[in-house]
Amino acid sequence: MAYLGELAVRIVFCGTPDYAVPSLRAIAADPRHELVAVVSQPDKPKGRSATPTPPPVVAAALEMNFPRERIFQPRSINRPKTLDALRALQPDILCVVAYGNLLKQEALALPRHLCLNAHGSLLPRHRGAAPIQAALIAGDAATGVSMMKMELGLDSGPVLFTRELPITADDTAGSLHDKLAELSARSFVEALMMIESGSYTLTPQDESRATYAAKLDKSSGTIDWNKPAAELERFIRAMTPWPGAWTTVAGEGQATLRLRIARAAVASGAHRAGGEGAVAGSGESAVIVVGCGSGALEIRAVQPEGKREMSVAEFLRGAGRKLQGRSAWK
Repeated sequence: MAYLGELAVRIVFCGTPDYAVPSLRAIAADPRHELVAVVSQPDKPKGRSATPTPPPVVAAALEMNFPRERIFQPRSINRPKTLDALRALQPDILCVVAYGNLLKQEALALPRHLCLNAHGSLLPRHRGAAPIQAALIAGDAATGVSMMKMELGLDSGPVLFTRELPITADDTAGSLHDKLAELSARSFVEALMMIESGSYTLTPQDESRATYAAKLDKSSGTIDWNKPAAELERFIRAMTPWPGAWTTVAGEGQATLRLRIARAAVASGAHRAGGEGAVAGSGESAVIVVGCGSGALEIRAVQPEGKREMSVAEFLRGAGRKLQGRSAWK
């Protein structure tokens, strides 16, 4: 068992979605510390039957045979009853990743040592709820994980270290999510080793370099065809898989269809005005080229609302068969 001073290291883990599960497993599997509690969000209704379903972190903790009585699912960790129960466990460190609840001062003061957070960006760039999507939209060459001591400010605490991850040309928010989830897990193990040994320093963030990534909602994926094609190509990858990059399209004199753009690439050659589209190629190689504010996008796969994802060739044989001429995209 590892030690901080005279006491064995006791850890409370706070996390909720799939992103946090690798970190929970890595911390629980490390024999150098003791996981004394797991804090997550309440169960949510799922499916047509609205069956209450535990979040992924709770499901993973139960699968690991972690004691049910030490899994807490309050609406807020800041509730006095929850704080009292966690305080009684005498934690040394709170490990927080994608918990989904802001910790107020009393919660931050729970551990004897510190609250440690794994944030999915290279702080101070992309503080906030959607750092993965923000890095893609901005065209960053790399993202990563910042191990940070938590403070009252939004992702503003001093940083223990950062670990970089290159962003590839075909990365989506989904693929980066999975890579960063695994990197966060490895970073927790590394950070806890440093903290437990006392061999670490905390570096204040440079506030002049801070940027913010606002929380996404269903409307965040609306495509603005007046933006440059290169930016929209990144935007489509950033909105994949959720909330999706959505647009409406209509052929001349036809009713509009609502589509999610699943795959696209920056087109070469002559370009139309922003929002004007036309079919290029034929058969299985058919694509739709849509003009943007500058340049154009070559649409390769779409998902009509209420249907599955499909190639543009398949779309043009079905719901999009009337788009063979000029089409309007909004």
